[in-house]
Amino acid sequence: MNKALIAIATSLTLFAAGTASAQLGKAASDATDAAEHKIDQKQAESKAKKSGPVGKAVNNVKSGYHKNRSKASADKAKKALKDAG
Repeated sequence: MNKALIAIATSLTLFAAGTASAQLGKAASDATDAAEHKIDQKQAESKAKKSGPVGKAVNNVKSGYHKNRSKASADKAKKALKDAG
């Protein structure tokens, strides 16, 4: 009987550890996405400064998109970390 209870407790502990590990992996992935979007945002801003009127408009739209995606990915990473804890 005790061995069965220990086995069940061990199984539940391993399951919880696996779930936390998955959440940490998701948080790391989302943080990486946020950083990549931030880089793309800065590149688009830089190109916008060097472009003519049409290129400036296009690159400003790209910059805004990457800014929004970066914020969304950062928020998802924060939520995944909170869920893992």
